[in-house]
Amino acid sequence: MGIPYFDIAALPIFFLIFWTIILRKMTSGRCNVLYLAVIVLSIIADTSEIIEKLITYYCVPLSHDQINIVRFFNYLYYVTRNAVNLSYLFFIIAITRTWYRIGSLWKKFLICLPYIWILCALAYNIPTSYVFSVTAEHGYQRGAGVVFTYTFAFIYLMFGVTYLLKYRKTIDIGTWVALMSMYFCNFIAVIIQMIVWGIQIESFATSLTLFFVIVFVQRPEKKVDLSTGLPGYQSFREEIGKIKATGHDVKIMIITMKNAVEMNRYLGEKQYFEYIYSIAELIKNYARKEKVVYELYFEHPGIFYIILEDKDYNPIQAVAELRDLVRKKNTDIVRKGASPDLSVVTAVFPEEISTPEELFDFGHNYVRFSGVDKKFTRASAIISEKSYQIETHIGEILQEAIERSTLKVVFHPVWSVAEKRYICAEAGIELKNEKYGEIDSTLLDFAANEKGMGMVLGDYILDKAFAYATESNLSLFGYSYVVIGLSVSQCMQVSLTDRIWECREKYGVHPEQVCFAIKESVYENMSTVFEENIRKLSMQGYHIGLDGFGKGYLNIRNIVEFPIESVRIDEELLSMASDEKGRAMLEGCIGMLRGIPLKVIAGGADDKETADMLIGMGCDMIQGEYIPGSQE
Repeated sequence: MGIPYFDIAALPIFFLIFWTIILRKMTSGRCNVLYLAVIVLSIIADTSEIIEKLITYYCVPLSHDQINIVRFFNYLYYVTRNAVNLSYLFFIIAITRTWYRIGSLWKKFLICLPYIWILCALAYNIPTSYVFSVTAEHGYQRGAGVVFTYTFAFIYLMFGVTYLLKYRKTIDIGTWVALMSMYFCNFIAVIIQMIVWGIQIESFATSLTLFFVIVFVQRPEKKVDLSTGLPGYQSFREEIGKIKATGHDVKIMIITMKNAVEMNRYLGEKQYFEYIYSIAELIKNYARKEKVVYELYFEHPGIFYIILEDKDYNPIQAVAELRDLVRKKNTDIVRKGASPDLSVVTAVFPEEISTPEELFDFGHNYVRFSGVDKKFTRASAIISEKSYQIETHIGEILQEAIERSTLKVVFHPVWSVAEKRYICAEAGIELKNEKYGEIDSTLLDFAANEKGMGMVLGDYILDKAFAYATESNLSLFGYSYVVIGLSVSQCMQVSLTDRIWECREKYGVHPEQVCFAIKESVYENMSTVFEENIRKLSMQGYHIGLDGFGKGYLNIRNIVEFPIESVRIDEELLSMASDEKGRAMLEGCIGMLRGIPLKVIAGGADDKETADMLIGMGCDMIQGEYIPGSQE
């Protein structure tokens, strides 16, 4: 037998993979640990085979000590090489997210049984040389029992191939091909070795296929959050897809640090991510102590996703203890006054939340529905809320409403203080759904924009409002113009002015008959496209107004620089006028805006007292249930 060139060539590939694993910090989590085990066992097996073959090649006839050394490394090779087959099978089970199917001890024992028989055959080889022998004249020689070891290795091959075929839908095609190549390439290699004596290419074939696995399966950009070294959000999404494919219920625990951005800015990235990693370590230690099977993932800037295999486990008992442990371990951060604002929710997937897309969306938005002061809640309590159901199914609701013409565009009159008449009408929406009843217009508008339906809703309102803004309609009601709100998604569209031009031509509406009210949130998302759209509309003769002043963080400079004619005060600012400080703030804002000068509009004038207050503060227009002069 000659120099094992193929075995020697395989060794640097194994070490390259090993170094890549360490460098990428892919050493935690069941899949990563099992893959690392496959690589380490392969390195030991390949090294053992190289040493055995080099001693045999250069030292025949062998001395007594050399015979023992060759025998030892052959035993080590058989033990580790067959352990690779077993570890790789467990790796496949973990990758396909079907570990729960072998949860019982006896199932694991059955899977390990072929390997146990191989170990028994190797033990039997000591007195009998049944599997192999080592002689001074020839070195290593196969025995009749070597077929026995190949037979059990073939069992693992067939098991793995069958398993990958059965759970094909749990992984993408690239992953499936990479995992299957291990069996295909090694089967060919073994056939060559059995036919051509002296050609040892099995380890080299293994090294290449494991290289394919790290390139196409164990990719860090998919598996790891590089800021913390923890399994990342993309990996969590993949696992959820696998869980859905298998239909196995698991409990998902989501921990959201609501002030993550602020803590990151306050502590600095280095200390903040060290803090996140310390939390993950404490969770791992706690789970080990409580014997809880879990998988943890992290999404920047501050969301932990924990998959619990036992859906009946109640994690609420761990929250308080883990919080105390985190505080004790991070005393430096506590002294700085940094305190995470945590919100925790649990959901059983796919029992409570049936689709991966809904679960991902729920994980990002549940905080808005869980209550400001509530630290722990269950998904069942949130998903039963009407507002959550509406936001989740807004696409279907809007599509059905538009098709059945149940989405109504209504027009709310606005009173001019100076002219003592209703000077314009503001376009709004009303929708009564068979399942959800009457849907609040603010909720409908917000949900549509959150779910990417803002353009659909906005275009619908635009068309109906222009149809209403014809000369005959305005004359009939005595209005001078119609107010149409524009959403963020509309203002960011390059084709916005073209769409408005189409409506203008279709209904013969003059620009002076329309005022576009831009929500303050649009200004917070300003872009070049937004600026061009607003300036074009102003130059074409449309009135431009700002809606919702006082709610966001609008730069006052933008109000001065942009062609705005009017500003609508947000009703939250109006609600603050119940005490002297709030009243002074409201009056100061109105005075400042009028001094620019801009027309000031205020809603909420539902009674004489409020209407008189707003008129007294200098509002140019008011809107509400109360009609000034109706009780004089």
